[in-house]
Formats: sequence, structure tokens, C-alpha cells
Amino acid sequence: MRLVILPLSILALAACSQEPAGVQESADDFANRIGQQEAGTQLDPSQPDPNAPNVAVAAPPSDANLTQLQRLGDIGGVNLGPREGGCTFMVGNQEMIIAAGMKEPTLPGKAVVRVGDTLVMTDAGPGGLAGIKSGTTFTGEGFSIQVAPAAGEGQSRPANVVVTDAAGNSQNYSGNWICA
Repeated sequence: MRLVILPLSILALAACSQEPAGVQESADDFANRIGQQEAGTQLDPSQPDPNAPNVAVAAPPSDANLTQLQRLGDIGGVNLGPREGGCTFMVGNQEMIIAAGMKEPTLPGKAVVRVGDTLVMTDAGPGGLAGIKSGTTFTGEGFSIQVAPAAGEGQSRPANVVVTDAAGNSQNYSGNWICA
């Protein structure tokens, strides 16, 4: 008798857990059901979504305040090229710069920032990963970013960042330069 009840129980459980054919839950319904979307966190459809997968561009928008760094958001589509390590500049719990490079000191590094709601690529001169870790200057079209971490070899160090546009306007940021 046990041999008959066990298979029937498994079939009954499987039937209960399946939705009727043709009924599919939308992504929003799923997010609401599992509590991923809290009240008040709806994004304004007229504004850019900072969490949307993005790729970086070479030039920032023409009307962007180039000294005003913004939280990076999702950078899943950004290609920093070949790299053997990198650093992240954090202000509080917000990622503002992600940089990467090779261990070869004759090679330049790259970094990505968000200005004017757009991910923008920047370049560093030769120095490789060691140059990035010790602090360097990244240049983008119309602006530069000077990263100055505290001395030492720690994985996470306090750092000051100065972003300067072509007109000489600048903005200072204080945070942590975290390298791997």
C-alpha cells in the first residue's frame, strides 16, 4: 500500500505547484509578489534609470555638468578592456569611479564615471595597475579626474578626488579608494 501512496503524493504535490498553461506572471507582478518593489521606489519613466544596463560612451552629453559625478549604477555593459585588477572610488556607499588596468607599467588604465546621467569612459596615462592603485589622473572629453589616495598599500584607503572641467571649474570629493 505504501508503494502506491508515495507516488500518488508526489504527483499531487507537483500538480499543485504548477500554474495553469497559458497563465504567465509579469515581471512587475513577480517583483511585487516577492517584495522587491517597495512603496515609493517606482522610477519616474521620464527620467533615466540609473540601474539600467549601460555601455559607456567616449563623450559626455553637451549640457552635462562635468564636475558633478553621479552614482554609477549598473555598469554591466561597460568594457574596461583587458585588466588584471582595479580600484573603486566610494563616497559613502555609492560607487562613483571604477578603474582598471594591467600589471604592465607601460600600459594605460581606464575608468568609467557617470556624468549628466551618462556613463563616460576616461583614460589614464601609462602606469598600469600600480599607477591606478597609487593614484593617477584620468582624462575624458572636456574634463579630468585626479585621484589622490592616502599613502600606503592597504586595500582600502581614504582618498580625495578632484574633477576639473575644461573651463577650470572643479569639484572635490572625499571617500575611499578600494583596490583589488
